[in-house]
Amino acid sequence: MIIYLFDFDKTIVELPYEESIHYMDTDESLDPSLGFKVIKRTKKDYQNAIKSNNGPIFLLSNRVTKVKKALEKTLELLGYKFDDYYLIDGEDRNKGNRLKQILKKYPNCKKVKYWEDKDKHIYSIQETLKDYPQIKLDIIKTIQ
Repeated sequence: MIIYLFDFDKTIVELPYEESIHYMDTDESLDPSLGFKVIKRTKKDYQNAIKSNNGPIFLLSNRVTKVKKALEKTLELLGYKFDDYYLIDGEDRNKGNRLKQILKKYPNCKKVKYWEDKDKHIYSIQETLKDYPQIKLDIIKTIQ
């Protein structure tokens, strides 16, 4: 089984504003009227993941859980729907730790495909998967 992980900011969409943790932790930052632009390569990969139907498709974002509904709404308008949303719940911003939670639920995972723009998050996932040598990792880095 393959687990598909997609980041949101600068991976699914180009941000219509400068990144700011405090602003991005608000529903207002996800208002569709802000004019999010879909990154076409990521959208094509997402559609291919759905067609392959060989594993769950998750959003792995450093948005906080309190904006989940606004995030789901914006994603739906952009043509995205995920099997689950792995967001920040508390102070831990480490995506590798959230991947561990996912792998506990899906112990038969053989491969992780991960779309991300930031090197620090890619590194975190790579470090986590060192503890799971049986799982192959494909990284698709989004560059704008």
